[in-house]
Amino acid sequence: MKIVAGRASQVLASRVAAALNCELLPCEFRSFPDGELYTRVDATTLDGEPVAIIQSVTSDTDFVCLLQLIEACEGLDASKISVVIPYLGYARQDKRFKSGEPISVRALARCIFADEVFVINPHSAEALKYFENARSIEALDAAPLLGEHFRKTKNVELIVAPDDGAAALAATVAGRAGLEHDVLEKTRLSAEDVEIKPKTLDVAGRNVALVDDIISTGGTIVKATTLLKELGASEVYVACVHAVLVPGAALRMLNAGVKEVIATDTLETIFSRISVAELIARRLTDTATSK
Repeated sequence: MKIVAGRASQVLASRVAAALNCELLPCEFRSFPDGELYTRVDATTLDGEPVAIIQSVTSDTDFVCLLQLIEACEGLDASKISVVIPYLGYARQDKRFKSGEPISVRALARCIFADEVFVINPHSAEALKYFENARSIEALDAAPLLGEHFRKTKNVELIVAPDDGAAALAATVAGRAGLEHDVLEKTRLSAEDVEIKPKTLDVAGRNVALVDDIISTGGTIVKATTLLKELGASEVYVACVHAVLVPGAALRMLNAGVKEVIATDTLETIFSRISVAELIARRLTDTATSK
């Protein structure tokens, strides 16, 4: 198998190649004067070998790059094309919230023709059903890797989800870490007042880790951290699979009292403490040997 690194996942792809002990094909990326993206896989032929393309989609350009890499590998006579999308953008737009809106993730997914597609912790599981032109589609779960991190560091006593949407993720992280978990619950007291507190557990005097799949603006984390501090939490750590982190997000969280931000390398940031390379490598190996 050969590994092709998309422009958004250069480091992660190199780690997957190292884990599989296979060749990482160099690629060229540049733009024409009108902004059009030029992409080239530096190979004469793949001569019937399988290839895995690793590319997160955080922007329109990233998506175009992914499509170009798929087409390039088809032209190089790859016997099998596996597409790994560590972070799938547009997954929030998985339904029509208003008349006239597109189901954006479906528009993207329909353009991806591949033998198999893997997506790590998609924001919406519904998004996977739109990959109609892939022979197989599968979500990979990085939550156990977050749990393993806290099991090893032993600096956290309680895992907390900032809302119900992250409850399942928190349960998985806590299970691997061997810790208790809870979720912050909103209770409306009146038209103006909302109370937010842990559902069952006391956080006073404990080191707590807030976990979520994606952190973008950091707004939810800031509110949750402020609350936990008010309730007496000693230290508040933050962990996520995908650190999107718009400008200013990290600073807002740290200013709110977050001790440390921990993320995977699905998106390459200074907070990428945990690599999903082994997770990807194992699954690529499994599918290669099962057929």
